[in-house]
Amino acid sequence: MFYFFYYFPVGLDVRVRRFPWATGAIAMACVAAFMMQRFAPALFWANSGAFLFVPRAPSLSSLLLNAYFHGGLLHLLSNLLTLVVFAPVLEDRLGSRRFLVCYHLGNVAANLVQGALVLLFLPAQAGYGVLGASGALAGLLGLFTVRMYFAKLRVAYWTFLPLQAFTRAGAVTVPATFAIGVWFLLQLVLVLLQREGAGLGVACGSHLGGLVAGLGIATASGAQRAGRAEACLQRGLRYLDQAAWYAAQGEFIDYVRLQPDDPTGQVELARTYRLTGRHALADRHYREACRLHAASKQLDRVEEIALEAERGNPRFLLEPAGQLQLAQALERSLKRAQAAREFQRFAEAYPAAEQAPLALYRAARLAGADRAGQARAALLYERLVEHYPMAPETGLARTALAAVEPAPEALLTAGS
Repeated sequence: MFYFFYYFPVGLDVRVRRFPWATGAIAMACVAAFMMQRFAPALFWANSGAFLFVPRAPSLSSLLLNAYFHGGLLHLLSNLLTLVVFAPVLEDRLGSRRFLVCYHLGNVAANLVQGALVLLFLPAQAGYGVLGASGALAGLLGLFTVRMYFAKLRVAYWTFLPLQAFTRAGAVTVPATFAIGVWFLLQLVLVLLQREGAGLGVACGSHLGGLVAGLGIATASGAQRAGRAEACLQRGLRYLDQAAWYAAQGEFIDYVRLQPDDPTGQVELARTYRLTGRHALADRHYREACRLHAASKQLDRVEEIALEAERGNPRFLLEPAGQLQLAQALERSLKRAQAAREFQRFAEAYPAAEQAPLALYRAARLAGADRAGQARAALLYERLVEHYPMAPETGLARTALAAVEPAPEALLTAGS
């Protein structure tokens, strides 16, 4: 009886928050290398010593570059599939530079282990070259096992029994660590079988070496802590989807305790506090999220979060520097009405601040940019002249007053 079973990963249940540039670069490099193998074989073989890792005569370049070359189209496609499923998530969490370092360290370790196993147990095979990204990918799987242990993997499969006219295909979701563990055991069995001469065309030793290296890199870099933190975040998001506000809040509290510098956790925790009516705590965490985004120059996110916080509490304000920065960012984005409002709110909330006269002047200028806002601008200019007679902006305000019409005091409310 002939029995065929194929399986391959097709997706994860965790989100990628930014485009994986490094993953894309690796994929394109693999495709370019394969095209060279296919259409310029003479060039490939002329430099095979630099591209192929040969256990008997290794080169330093081959320890890195053999990950970009493949033995055939199916070999390339299977590795690219694994790459696009697992790599973007890791790149998103590690950053592109650290991700590339881990990828290539895993490949080097995979080649060294494969070379050692071949020289020890199969010396007759030591002259054959090893190529393919699977060793580096195994390193990523080892890193993934520690850093993203809570993730679930979607696995597609096909079972085919031709003599019994039976075929079945489908997909199943399993814990990613379970799937990687089964794959590891399969590689271990294949390594043992290769000692008896079976399946010599697959570099299973590099798979084992890469996986162990990935586990070691993750452990040495403290990825366990980040993994525990993100597990809290993911559980909290699932509770939010189920409208279990307090359960989500508990998870987000744990996440913020483990990752206080991640604005994502601060925002999610602020939302649960808002939903449970604890507005003072919600405002505190919204402010912290804005501060963290401002520190990384993500002013668009500061704007989004601050405006979200205001919708839940119209009296919400950032600290003086943050509030002024928000108003300036809105002005640069040509959102004049919102910028005028935030400048005015700054001046009203922090009247003793050195920048208060400037903020009031900017609010008036922006309000007066439209004919419908000139009356409001006049009131703001009058307030500037009355409260800050010695400020440099006051002279400009007196000049501007002659060009605008007065309006009732009721128009001066920042929220109107």
